[in-house]
Amino acid sequence: MKKFTYFLAATLSFVLWLGGLSPALAQSSPKPALGITSLYNNPEDQKQGYSVYHDILQYAVAIPAQEIPQGVPIPQTKEEFQKLLPGLVDKLGDGSVTKAWFDFQAAQAQTAGNELFSVNAPSGQKLYTVVAGDPALSCPLQIKDTQIAFFTDANKAIAKAKELDAKQYLVYVSPSKDLSAKALNALYDSYQSSGNQSCFIVDGATQQITVDFQNIFALLPPRLQQSARQQPFVFTPRRGQDNLYLVNARQTGSQLAGL
Repeated sequence: MKKFTYFLAATLSFVLWLGGLSPALAQSSPKPALGITSLYNNPEDQKQGYSVYHDILQYAVAIPAQEIPQGVPIPQTKEEFQKLLPGLVDKLGDGSVTKAWFDFQAAQAQTAGNELFSVNAPSGQKLYTVVAGDPALSCPLQIKDTQIAFFTDANKAIAKAKELDAKQYLVYVSPSKDLSAKALNALYDSYQSSGNQSCFIVDGATQQITVDFQNIFALLPPRLQQSARQQPFVFTPRRGQDNLYLVNARQTGSQLAGL
């Protein structure tokens, strides 16, 4: 309990530091949105992070996610699933944010960036995020590499999403609703062919995370700009760990306005 209390206090401090709970942020843009990408060493810490963002702060969490809400049975036919699909795609979101917070401190950095930092979109603009996973096994889902990329141009983000899709990545989050729907359909097909519900859960465990800031490197803190310009940041588990555990969440303008 003490560990969770400390974890909650630390997380809230970070969010307050970002201005994520500040009414001023809600007034600075007609549709502000704060994106969170945080890495953890183990599923227990990830679970605590999820609890803070989803249960306490009530952010929309794309990863980890059991795509069908708890208590709702997974549809037994593809036709039934298609009726739920638009709502599931909306839940994943389009990846657009006006401010992004990154906590990569739990990871081993192969290049740079295993620290806490934030990025603001240029005035009057948005950042567009692509999040995709390269599955090692389809059931239960295991991810070899999670790719995250950022853009100020939605069309470039869609092009990146299509590039990853062509490489057989599951594109969870991007401005392309069609690709999010394709990823969800692939997860459902794996579940339907096996009957194993774990096939339909994206738990955020990944062997490696590649984060590409090359298109927005000038928006990063000065100490990271040169490294971000040269190549994507690559993160792997620390010694003794098999996976990193990801939480990707988003606070919407309506949530900000209500604070």
